[in-house]
Amino acid sequence: MKIIPAIDLMDGKVVRLKLGKKDDYIVYSSSPVDMALEFEKLGADRIHIVDLDAAFGSGNNRKIIREMAEKLRFAQMEIGGGIRTIDDVKEVLCCKAQRVILGTMPIKNPSLFRDIVDEFKDKIIVGVDVENGFVKISGWVENSKADYISFLEKMQEMGIKEAIVTDITKDGMLSGVDDNFYRNIALKTNLRIIISGGVKDENDIKKAKNLEKYGVYGVIIGKAIYEKTIDLKAILEKYR
Repeated sequence: MKIIPAIDLMDGKVVRLKLGKKDDYIVYSSSPVDMALEFEKLGADRIHIVDLDAAFGSGNNRKIIREMAEKLRFAQMEIGGGIRTIDDVKEVLCCKAQRVILGTMPIKNPSLFRDIVDEFKDKIIVGVDVENGFVKISGWVENSKADYISFLEKMQEMGIKEAIVTDITKDGMLSGVDDNFYRNIALKTNLRIIISGGVKDENDIKKAKNLEKYGVYGVIIGKAIYEKTIDLKAILEKYR
């Protein structure tokens, strides 16, 4: 089970949103680079980074992301948020990030997305943010009207191997993982599914672990780390 701590960036700080709402957030650190290094020190070999400013179209935090990449010794970075063009993809990957997460582009510009998948292959992860059965895009402010299962099946047909699926109704709420939601996804696709949203405590990690046999590959942990309802070091040692 891949345990992936999350760092969400806004205005150069580490924050967590509630239900993806830009104006409802908590600042947890003014030093994202130190946070990334701490996660690596605790044993994380993969870190999930979302540039919220880029996602909302109000600038970006790529200078900070580049600094993280320069200072991390072995932990790999996956970067999402506001990556809309092939130049964005190239810039992020040039920051020494190992993977890029794309969520809006597959719906807004599928032909460009196909070209990017063909060129960068396994460096591309699709981010699927789900609310009431539909995929939301553009920083979760727009409903694409795309059914999430059909969308995931289409991504698989295009050659995508890994998908981060966020349950928006639970994101940032510490309300627990809906294992039936993720089991259904894993059973209906052959993608490596990464759980995102609602992780509260070790019980949710156990749920994710129990879903491995269906195709769940990993779990992203955010607010639970910052609110100390999960001991990241202990979880990494026990479940990795």
